[in-house]
Formats: sequence, structure tokens, C-alpha cells
Amino acid sequence: MTGLLTPGGPCAAHGPRRSEADARLLSELVLFVRVHQGGRAGLLWPEHAGPDGWGHPPGELADALALRLGHPVAALPAPACPAAEPAAAPYDLLVLQQEGSSGWQFRPPDRPPAATAACRAGQELRLRAGEVLYVPGGYVTRSRPARESRDIRLALGPHARL
Repeated sequence: MTGLLTPGGPCAAHGPRRSEADARLLSELVLFVRVHQGGRAGLLWPEHAGPDGWGHPPGELADALALRLGHPVAALPAPACPAAEPAAAPYDLLVLQQEGSSGWQFRPPDRPPAATAACRAGQELRLRAGEVLYVPGGYVTRSRPARESRDIRLALGPHARL
């Protein structure tokens, strides 16, 4: 996994600027996750380079983040279609919107199930290309990707091993 961060690895083909941009994005993601872990959902507009410029397989990003965070990170497969009902996951979720946009509905686990009805009623956060969403484990979530949308979804923490 060190290839993303060291000379001669996969980034070397893209030149030193690409490797530096990857390292800056990884550092920013690590800081973002550490600030939000164990707390509330958060939205990041990366300062240095957005995830829309990430050109590596999602597994490489997961490995690089796991190395820097010191706990498991797993790339999640994109769902074939949006879930009809919101669902809670035991792991923290990190969504890196690469192309297009997606709508996200979520509620904290300590809110009553009646809040799920409000979730279905259309209260939605729109995630656009280059933005990153962090949702703590236990939150009830549902996504609604727009056509031509592409994102990377990562499970973080001890329950990330799928």
C-alpha cells in the first residue's frame, strides 16, 4: 500500500504532483475522520484536492486510510439500486462523491423511529462531485444517486471487515 505515498509506486506514473495531491487528500481525510469519529455526521469540501480527482481503485484508498487511521477500512461495493428503506450500519461510513451528485438522508440512532418518516419525506443532503460525507455507525441512512453519479464508499472502524 505504500505505493500511493512513496516514489516509484503507482503514483509515479502520474508524476510527483499527483503523488503530492494524493498525500494531501489522504491527510485531509484522516483529519476530517478523526474530528468527526464518535460524534456527528459531517461534510467536507476538500481544500487541496477533491476525491473527484482520485484515480486509484477504492481498495487502495481504503488501505491508505487504514494505515493512517490505525483501524480497519474497507471499500464497499456500490449498491445496485437505492434501498427502498433507510438502514443502519454498524460501521462509520465515508462517502467520496467522484462524479455527479447523490442525495443522502440520515438520522442519528438516538432519534425515534418516527423520524424515519421525516427521512422519507424528502429532507436530504445533496452531495456533489468533490465533496465527502462522514456518517457515524448506527445512523440510519439512505442514498439516492443521480444518473451518471459515481462515488467511493468506505466502511471505517472495527466493524469494517465485511
